[in-house]
Amino acid sequence: MAAAAYEVRSTRYPVQAFRCDSSKPLHHWYATPDPADPWVEVANLEATLPGHECPDEIIQLVSHKDSMSWIDSPGAHDNTTGTVANLELARVLSGCRLRRTVRWLFCNEEHTPWTSLFAAQEAKARGDRLMAVLNVDGLDGKPDAEAQAGRLLHVVGYSTEEGRPLAELIAATAKRAGLALEVTVFRKEPVNDDDGMFIRAGYPTTVMNSGSFPYGDAEYHLPGDGPERVNIENLRQSTQLLLAAIWELDQQASFTL
Repeated sequence: MAAAAYEVRSTRYPVQAFRCDSSKPLHHWYATPDPADPWVEVANLEATLPGHECPDEIIQLVSHKDSMSWIDSPGAHDNTTGTVANLELARVLSGCRLRRTVRWLFCNEEHTPWTSLFAAQEAKARGDRLMAVLNVDGLDGKPDAEAQAGRLLHVVGYSTEEGRPLAELIAATAKRAGLALEVTVFRKEPVNDDDGMFIRAGYPTTVMNSGSFPYGDAEYHLPGDGPERVNIENLRQSTQLLLAAIWELDQQASFTL
């Protein structure tokens, strides 16, 4: 990303792996670590494409780059898909002259604490104007029956009323872009995941992009979450949708959604 002229910053934080609680269903085995458990350092990676007209107005993209710390899972859907989508968006946009700044965050969310929390708090402390935050996590993850039927799905979840117009804009963009995706907007009641960290830090215009809700991937948090289960066409169109949404957000005269 540095070679593509991005400003790249690495910030390191201590985290712990989750413990295992075998009394839970396997995909929810994670349990709070003991304070005496080992701590390791992980890095948040941030890349910035400065805007040329409104550089202080930031479109923030987020994806967690780690897989499960409590079970041996490849993490193809959760969250290689989101990481790859954001890398592709960065590749495509590197040659574009945008009005507003676009910033990417690659963080850790399958360890504790979630490092998006630190990035969100630091942005707030700096007074960053994050006009829209798009969490990209678990693209194409959907029930096996939907996958076998060949359905291309994308869901956009919002947890605040400020996030609803952003979610609806993304859904409407799919139609304008002529994509074959079936896009659903839903109210995401828990303020959690990486989008929740930004909401809690004071950035309510935040949404989560995923493949289904409730999340229906049969190999969620399991060893079978391998690349052979990913529908590349679904992932490609979801990435195109995010690209089109970023473009629409950037071209708006004002950020009144």
